Amino acid sequence: MKRYLFFIILLLSVGCSDDQLVAITDGKVFSQLTVRYDKNTNITSATAAFWKGSQSGARLVFNGNATILFQSIAMDYRSDYTYIKEMKDAQTPATFKITDVNKKIFTNTATLNAVDFPFGMNLDTIDTTQPLTIAWNGTALENLEIVTLRIGTGTVRAIQDTMGKTSITFTTSLFSQISSLKNTTSTITLERSKSPVLTDDLGGGGTITSQYVALSRTVYLK
Repeated sequence: MKRYLFFIILLLSVGCSDDQLVAITDGKVFSQLTVRYDKNTNITSATAAFWKGSQSGARLVFNGNATILFQSIAMDYRSDYTYIKEMKDAQTPATFKITDVNKKIFTNTATLNAVDFPFGMNLDTIDTTQPLTIAWNGTALENLEIVTLRIGTGTVRAIQDTMGKTSITFTTSLFSQISSLKNTTSTITLERSKSPVLTDDLGGGGTITSQYVALSRTVYLK
């Protein structure tokens, strides 16, 4: 009899524990997923963040019994309401899979489209009095994609966002904005990115951003 009562109490305690599992996807959740590959470090960094209702809502975290996976590996939670995971090599296609405690499953995948400086192109010295046009190694731009060319570490940059394009130009107007770098050695970087809406959102919409950063070059600006 005592064993029977103990068994009943055990079942009741498990039931109470299950009742306390809160599924944030019982409501609408805005999601922001990002995957970034940096060829300079050969590391892919993935992040995931969530808000109640919309991006202006309260930040959310999942119950500890939920699973947030990137490439089938559990992501790590940070204290800033963000989940992260770093992996070697370019992870493409890159897949996020979320399983909430209410058994709802959400899967979203992004493709990292490569972009690189042309092989054999001499970028040792750049004439800042002339526009610099670079036809990148990689496919033509897809819809919603952007290629960014930056010289130095500031905010001045060239942007190419026209579908089907295969080159980008750093204009003389942009060079005039970084005139303080003239006659110095600087860094030139090339990045490709895309931020479509989620195909399998958590009720409140969101985006999945993919970024590919090419090997940087060191150049002299004359």
